[in-house]
Amino acid sequence: MKDEAAQVLIRRIAPSEWALHRDLRLRALASDPLAFGSTLAREQAYPEDLWKERTARSASSADATTLLAIVPGDRPVGMVVAALVNEDFHIFGMWVEPMWRRRGVGGRLLDAALEWVRQVRPTSEVQLEVNPSQAAAVALYESRGFVRTGAVSPLGHSAGESVIGMKRPSRSS
Repeated sequence: MKDEAAQVLIRRIAPSEWALHRDLRLRALASDPLAFGSTLAREQAYPEDLWKERTARSASSADATTLLAIVPGDRPVGMVVAALVNEDFHIFGMWVEPMWRRRGVGGRLLDAALEWVRQVRPTSEVQLEVNPSQAAAVALYESRGFVRTGAVSPLGHSAGESVIGMKRPSRSS
């Protein structure tokens, strides 16, 4: 199955792909609502102009990117966002379609995001928050050098759910 992941193209989103971006994000929120700090209802209500703005920024900015996992037939099955917040980059919106999980797609997405950060700002620490109930995601992050920071915050839209902070120190030499 991991051979299938080699056929998946990982690339940066294009400015014209705002509808694809929106649809993929809404699929992610519908599929795994506890994995994100937002809700399907909130993002379904976003105006078209907001999606266009976000996509344009992610396509060309030096401080944010959205990377897509595209399977043969040009169908997106995953995404990850890396964005500068204050002085460090953060990983957001990491998601892989359920039928493509455990095939190496998530690892390739994360590796590509980390490489993009390294190229843009080699001295940046990379941070993220993850719901600890998402054990596979936690394991993926740990496999890429992320460590738990000890920070725990409530997942605002779901009572009783929380997120933990993780960070990956700079890999600069």
